[in-house]
Amino acid sequence: MTIIKNGNELSLLNPVRVDESLLSEIENLGEIKYLIKLGQLHSVDLPFYMDRFSPKLWANREDPNVSAYNPEGYFDDNEDLTFLDAKVKVIEASKVKEAVLVSRDEGGCLHSCDAFVNMGTDPNHNWLTAKLSKFLPTPTYIGPNWIKVAKPPKTSIEAALQYDFENFIPAHGEPLLGGAKQTLTAYMESYDKQWAK
Repeated sequence: MTIIKNGNELSLLNPVRVDESLLSEIENLGEIKYLIKLGQLHSVDLPFYMDRFSPKLWANREDPNVSAYNPEGYFDDNEDLTFLDAKVKVIEASKVKEAVLVSRDEGGCLHSCDAFVNMGTDPNHNWLTAKLSKFLPTPTYIGPNWIKVAKPPKTSIEAALQYDFENFIPAHGEPLLGGAKQTLTAYMESYDKQWAK
């Protein structure tokens, strides 16, 4: 989960439920005003935040887990998130849609859920992820499980990297600070997995 603070308003990206002590610290930062649900596969903690804080929800239109919450906006219709001074880009996929968000602060920062990751360096991996990570090249920047399920065309992944950004904060793995666009673009050029046609 990433928290973006704008004045007294907080936006939670890829929200994950935390214990009451940490939640209290988050509330001390400001009002939880927005939930930004970039990935379709991360939904288990959505009811907790929606019921407790009644934030404004932004998500993909085809996400089956959000319709009950009356989202304020959908990424498909709004490339600009003015309340965050950010751009959002939907990664078109045959089965599972996902979006990336690029905020303009600090030279630009790419935020992702499952599509772009930074695997192999996160000390908080659970035992299964840690085991599976041994079989992944280091580093891995394309979500291996997501791409198998979503089967996106390569052009759609490349389009998600069109904006300028220096930094990258994934939902899985450690932040990549400095030179992130060049790193991800170079990785894409060498990525030889089978793409959807």
